[in-house]
Amino acid sequence: MIQIGKINLDCDFEYRIIREEDDDLDIYVDVNYRCLDIDLGDNNFFNSRIQFPFVRSILLRINKNMETITVHLMRDIDLFSAFANFELDLSNQILCIKNEYEKVIMSKIIIDK
Repeated sequence: MIQIGKINLDCDFEYRIIREEDDDLDIYVDVNYRCLDIDLGDNNFFNSRIQFPFVRSILLRINKNMETITVHLMRDIDLFSAFANFELDLSNQILCIKNEYEKVIMSKIIIDK
């Protein structure tokens, strides 16, 4: 697990910082065209998960002073190939990006304090 500012990240995949300016940084996570399942936990809007097939990479936009991040799902290596994006509030949580038998599971785990 790594900590970047106020964000905790637990990731099975290789990642690299592709942009860093002041307190903002972009992290590129290559998931190699796998299916991405987003585990929504106890969210009452959706029943269980959201699935995105054929995701090339995940781009995490982080401000080190905030507990929210923006997640961009990429179709190709081009930074303009995002086909979906959303914000996550990671207050007292760990963002997990895990490899599970040729698919990717993205979830949040609450940190006990």
